[in-house]
Order: sequence, then structure tokens, then C-alpha cells
Amino acid sequence: MEEKDCVYDWETNGLNKGWKYPHEIAIADLDDEESLKRYDIKIPDYELPGPMAFYNTNTSWKKAREGETLYNILPNILSDMYDYDVIWAWNHSYDLDVLEQSLFNNGLNPWSYRNEGRVFCDALPFISLASVIYPDIIKIPTKERIKKDKKEIVFSHVLENVYKESFPNDTSLIWHQADSDVKATVRLLNVIKENCPDFWNLRTRMFSEFARQDIFSKEAVWIRYRYNEKEINPMLPVYQRDKKTWFSIDLLKYHNEGGLIEKNRNQIKKVGKGETKTLPNWLHGKAYTTMKQIVLDASWFDLPINFSLPPKNEIDEIKLLIEDNLSNLTIWPEKDEEYLEQQMFGFPSYKDKDAWVNFHKAETWDKKVQTKFKDKRSKRIAQRIIFDNAPEVLDDLAYGNIINEIKKRWISIGPKQRPYGKHISGESWVTIPTALENIRQCEQEDHLEKNSHKDIGKSLGGYKEFLLKLYDDLK
Repeated sequence: MEEKDCVYDWETNGLNKGWKYPHEIAIADLDDEESLKRYDIKIPDYELPGPMAFYNTNTSWKKAREGETLYNILPNILSDMYDYDVIWAWNHSYDLDVLEQSLFNNGLNPWSYRNEGRVFCDALPFISLASVIYPDIIKIPTKERIKKDKKEIVFSHVLENVYKESFPNDTSLIWHQADSDVKATVRLLNVIKENCPDFWNLRTRMFSEFARQDIFSKEAVWIRYRYNEKEINPMLPVYQRDKKTWFSIDLLKYHNEGGLIEKNRNQIKKVGKGETKTLPNWLHGKAYTTMKQIVLDASWFDLPINFSLPPKNEIDEIKLLIEDNLSNLTIWPEKDEEYLEQQMFGFPSYKDKDAWVNFHKAETWDKKVQTKFKDKRSKRIAQRIIFDNAPEVLDDLAYGNIINEIKKRWISIGPKQRPYGKHISGESWVTIPTALENIRQCEQEDHLEKNSHKDIGKSLGGYKEFLLKLYDDLK
């Protein structure tokens, strides 16, 4: 039976991991663009609208405070997505983060989407790699940037730019809105599907965990594709540390740097002793079987690279060095995370699985609020869900705790909340001070030609006044 593909895209209130609260999602069948479904989502009542998100998408900040909650809409979203065998997004690591967070915030296993053989694929590196193998079919545009006072030409993998390269006369799409981004991705993928069938038919094998396990178990040379530079790196797996993690040699770097030299031997030993965390430049140890990038067998395509394997005695010595020094290395150390949004690991606790089933099955909020949880995370998540949907059923203590948490979060100005560099909203949630700063930035940039399609009055009108009054009320 032929596999069914769909494309989806979230638009979120912020960009920071753990705080990517969605306000919009669109899903469409790859073979039927008109099937597109779009859901507008109310962000949680404990989150403030992020000015940049709404200015960039040219939509009103007020929309994020209206409509259905994610808890009510999520079953429909999951039903739409899970009807497909292959699920695409552009820069999929971002969208998967949103999906995981959305599941977690609504009392569901954050990694349950991996079940039942579905394959999640990233259209960005897939199309980028196609442009290397089939340059006459699809192209990645370039742009000029200044780095260290020098001009350089780099590839631009922004969806809008890639789309305009293939569809230069199409002005129908409104960028950074979920439905338009989905349509653009659908059309680009169909260029590959129609013109590069051999490449297209291998799409799931590039992203499937099971296909990767086959490549690595045979110790076949695999390709690590770095789309930013359109760089193809042949990798040789040499040692399996655990079910997901393999150590691999970057063959080009290995030969360019003189192979296994004494400096490398000592460096591997130092990593094992904890004296450094840096492996030789050519040695990589990661959870490659589950990573969100492309992995492919070098034999699948006639790629524009030449490589050779190290001598067997060097490979054997590298394996031994890894086994003696790195096999018991703690790669994923336990973290004592400060905020609930960062505590997804191991959720839901086995102690609360039945409780969550009962919570979701309960037909009224009066019954949901009676559910007993043992894990502190479960209790807080359940209370947040109820607060967003039926706050009146919470007891005074639970309601008061959430209100106090909201007040504290909204007026905070700590280093993690203060905008700087690329962190336009700080490193965590949206606060009143960061929102005001972001509005100021939008006002400064509104006159730029690149923003001519944006309407700051439509997207942010009245928001500054709302925030200032809110701040006065909370002081």
C-alpha cells in the first residue's frame, strides 16, 4: 500500500525551547493541497502574547487570547496528523519541539508520536540535498552577509527564499502564517516527487530509525549532510555505545588531519578521564539513530565526493580506544531543571499513567479536578489545564498559587527573561518588560522596506497600553 504524506506547520508565541506555545497550526495532504486544515489556538492564560510573533505574522495579538484552548483542539490535531504514514515540516526539529511540548503540557507522553511506525521528515535538508544531486531540478538561493567586516556569499534556506527560487511569479502566499508555509512546503516537495522519483522513494529511509539501525549495524559508510554549507560528510560507524548512540569517523576530516596520531590517542583518553569534553575533530559520538537530521547510506546515490577507509589496524585501534575510554562515558547527564517546562524527561511517571487516563476520560471539569496525581509535575500540569479551561472548579489554594506564579512571571526581569542578542524574548517566557522592549524594536523596524507588508497597527495596536496597565495593576 502506498504511503500517505502530509505537511504541517506550527506558529508559536515564542522561540525558546519549553516555551513555544502554539497559536496556530495547519495540516495538508501532500497530494491534495485543498485538504488543508487550519486551527487557531488560544495561548495559555499564564502566557503573554509575544509581540515579535504577531508582528512577523501580521496577525492581531488579541487573537492569541481568544478561541479554543490547545487541550480541546489537540485530539483533532493529532487525529489529522496520525492519519498519515509520513509527516513533513520545514525545519522539523522546531515543529517537533512544539509537538513534544504540546503533548507534555496537556498531560500526554511527549514522545508518543513515535509510535505505530510513523516517519517524521524534515523538508529543509531533504530539498537542500536534492539540490546537490539534481541541481537542474531545484536550487537553493544564496545571499550576501557580513561576517567580521567581510562580505561572503552563503546559502539561504529560509522557506520564503527557497520557494521564490522555484516559483518566482507566485505572490499569493503570506509568509510566516501556518497555511501559507504549509502550501509552500507541499509545492516544493511535489517538485521533488514529480521530477526525482528515485530520490523521493528513499525519503523515509533517510529519516527512519529502523533504516538507520540497519546502516549502522552493517557499519556501512553513511552520509551526514550539513545543509547550511551544503556539505556532504562520509561517516564510518565504528562502535555502538548503546541502542541509539554510535561513534563514527568523519572520513574526510580523518584523512585531511593525518589519521590516527598520538595527539588523538591522548585526547580520547583525556575525554574518558573527564579532563576535557572535546573529542578529535574527526570522531563523533551521538544518538544518530534518533537524530532529526538526514542519514543515508553512501551507496544509495552517486554523490560528488571521494573517500577511502582507514587501514583496518587503525579502525581496530580506534574501536579499542573508544571501548576502553568512552564506553561508560555519561553522555546524557541528569539535569536539575528549574522550571516545569524543562522537566519533560520521564513524563508521565508510571505512577500517574492511570490517573491521566481517568483525567482525560472524565466528562466534566468537576470530575477532572478530583483526579489524584502522585508526581508533582502531573499535579501542576493538571491544574494549569483546568485553570485555562474551567478555573472556577479549582480550590482557593490551587487557584491562588497559579495567580501568584503568573504575577511573578509577568513582571520578572532576571537575566533569563531579559532580551539580548538572538534571544528577542529572553531565554524563557514572555514578560511585560520583554514584551515592551519587543514592541519598541518593532516600532523601530516598521519603516524598513522589508516590512512593508506588515501592519503594526493591526498586529500590535493597543498592546503597549494593555501591558502598561497590566504592570500597574500587578505592582
